Amino acid sequence: MMTKRSLIPLSSDRSSPSSHKLLLVVLYAPFLQLFTTLPTTQSFVIRPRSSWTAPNPYHVLNAAVDPTPEPTVSAGPTDEPTTESINININTKKVVIIGGGWGGLSTAHALANSNNNDLQITLIDASPRVGGVVRDGFKTTSGERTAEAGQHGFWDNYHNIFQLLKTDLSSVLDVEDVLTGYAEQGQYSPRGLEAIWPVYRDQTPQLPTGLAQALYTKFQNLSILDRATAVPLVLAFSEFDDSPSAWEKYDSLSFRELCLKLGVSKKCYEEAFEPMILTGLFAPGRECSAAAALGMAYFFVLKSQNSFDVRWCRGNIGEVIFQPWVQYLEGLGVIVLTDTKCVGFTEGDTNQITSVSCASKDTSF
Repeated sequence: MMTKRSLIPLSSDRSSPSSHKLLLVVLYAPFLQLFTTLPTTQSFVIRPRSSWTAPNPYHVLNAAVDPTPEPTVSAGPTDEPTTESINININTKKVVIIGGGWGGLSTAHALANSNNNDLQITLIDASPRVGGVVRDGFKTTSGERTAEAGQHGFWDNYHNIFQLLKTDLSSVLDVEDVLTGYAEQGQYSPRGLEAIWPVYRDQTPQLPTGLAQALYTKFQNLSILDRATAVPLVLAFSEFDDSPSAWEKYDSLSFRELCLKLGVSKKCYEEAFEPMILTGLFAPGRECSAAAALGMAYFFVLKSQNSFDVRWCRGNIGEVIFQPWVQYLEGLGVIVLTDTKCVGFTEGDTNQITSVSCASKDTSF
């Protein structure tokens, strides 16, 4: 039976539209997101922060939102969707988060830990379990095994995720059971093994960024002369500081064009840089802005000697990370509804969303 439910109703006080506002967060993100503070009196804009190294690993969302108490629900006796209305309690601020992946869970986490006792947080996801394609992506070609999509490795600069696992969720999981230790990584092409990335933190002496990666990476088929052609590109990485002027300079050409312009050899590009761009930006270099590629590569590879060291998830991320995370959030009072689809919105007089309609196979809520 499909039940249709209005999670956030229209305010009963129509005379003061600015006093009742709804924070609606719609998220589909394969990576843990950090968000800027949202305005409370204007249209809501959700943007990922440009840096993953903010001092506070979670940037809290602040907004005044439409409130409701816990609803009393009655399911209809037929298979037709039923609707319910919910009374207003002006002392509670309601937040609805649509999407239970990395972005949705991290937003719920930030709000639940914001020490704002007036928030009622509801997270909905259309999948039977939170995580979406990251958790239950698809079957392998044989149809016998579940293949996961999205994030599986956590690089050295993922400070927010390491704090989440080591500190915030320490009551529901042990990070050493969840993640592997640091280990060598193999880079493969259709021709076979191209390079072995060592554990850079174990290499001595510690060298300047770029030089360490060039000397300690074990390229199987790339000559020293080919590697030497990458020196001008490494200098471009060092110059790119994420400023507006840097974006203006490098955003007008593709990463492939930049490599050709700086004299990177075809072999070096294809065996060293193109796989890196495909891994980091999910597109070939000819389709990626040089500015985006430089920023990504600096963060993952060249920020320090240890930047490319990575720890991998032991097993299914949904089972070993997301499920304990949901348990933790529910302990903080977050309402998590799976098998629940968002099917519509209602706008108030000021063009703000004041109601979210959802449909679910579960008629118990």
